[in-house]
Amino acid sequence: MNKISVITVVYNNVAAIRQTMESFFAQTWAEKEYIVIDGGSSDGTVDVIKEYSDRLAYWCSEPDDGLYHAMNKGISHCTGDWIIVLNSGDLFAFCDSLEKAILNTPNIDSVDVIYGDSIERAKDTGDVYCPSSDDLSVMDYEPIFRHGSSLYRASVMKNHLYQTDKKDIYGFALDWLLIHDLYKEGYRFQRTDAIIELFQTEGISNDPVLSRRYNKMICRGKDLSVTDRLGLMKGKLIAGFKRSGVYRWLAAFMLEYVVNDVMPHIPFGTVRKTFLKKFGLSIGSGSFIMKDVYFLSLPKISIGKHSHINKGCLLDGRGSIAIGNSVSVSFGVKLLSGGHDLQSETFRGRFLPIRIDDYVWIGANATVLQNVHIGQGAVICAGAVVTKDVEPYSIVGGVPAKKIGERSHNIKYQCDGFMPFT
Repeated sequence: MNKISVITVVYNNVAAIRQTMESFFAQTWAEKEYIVIDGGSSDGTVDVIKEYSDRLAYWCSEPDDGLYHAMNKGISHCTGDWIIVLNSGDLFAFCDSLEKAILNTPNIDSVDVIYGDSIERAKDTGDVYCPSSDDLSVMDYEPIFRHGSSLYRASVMKNHLYQTDKKDIYGFALDWLLIHDLYKEGYRFQRTDAIIELFQTEGISNDPVLSRRYNKMICRGKDLSVTDRLGLMKGKLIAGFKRSGVYRWLAAFMLEYVVNDVMPHIPFGTVRKTFLKKFGLSIGSGSFIMKDVYFLSLPKISIGKHSHINKGCLLDGRGSIAIGNSVSVSFGVKLLSGGHDLQSETFRGRFLPIRIDDYVWIGANATVLQNVHIGQGAVICAGAVVTKDVEPYSIVGGVPAKKIGERSHNIKYQCDGFMPFT
């Protein structure tokens, strides 16, 4: 059945609790229940919770011993197959986030922990896509996903509660302690193709240096050495420099002026490709990029093997672009992973991914908008505007693009678009 129990823990957050709760009720996944644990708020939060009381599986308002004690309390009242924590102030990224998390998880019956991607909501940069990693071995050293973008099999979580007795040691990182323990004990983790959570950077764990310290301590099982502490200090200095005006100008000079004004005039594709890789582009063997291609956020763009990017294209990688193998991107194509929330009072920026699978052909002057996945072998007709996911081997055209045909599934080729001086 895959019933999902969602827990929200809150204390004196009347400004945000309603939006968080509405985010749950908007979820399209029908098999779900909501549990709200309030720590004895006095600012009106309880009045908001009471408005939804008839739609809640359980709720209470009473003093507790902190965030993780409240989460454990919520877990004890869960009746679902899966448990996820949605902190007050955070949201599910989309109305179908939970649905996609379940339906897009391979071999779900043999999985203990499902995890997906997140969106970070920051005042200065807007809504920024934060991908998780499918390389589980990285968890020997650091987290690879957000706690709020992960679902835990209820039978596992009820036997592995948050270790509140270690709060004085690991502070706000008890969630990572739980995840790391499950990983080390051999429980089965599976990445799902879904963006699950939109989280606020103003949360309690918004201290990158302290977060790295707790993460290292958990991974090593002991306090940090002098070398570790020096490394954290170095990281703090680098992070501070990256927030400075000097860094902003240097980065703009290299990633804007050099990449988009100087390199397009270099007539040798191999030279351009070498420099683009130095500036952060990930590109496979046999792939070719012609002159006069405009790049934004080059390090967030990846291109597979034997793919071809023609002249006059715009690759806006601010929300990330992943292009597969043997993909043909025709003249004047625009891949726009950046944009704005048109309903936002402050015109908030919104940067979400574009993923293009193997053997896709995108026709001349087509536009692909953010948060779109184009399946393997699909064809985007010239001039089309793609606003939604495209199924594998579909042929789509028009504004907005709609399916108009089906491509043969029997395709196997490599794009070879190299020409001297292009």
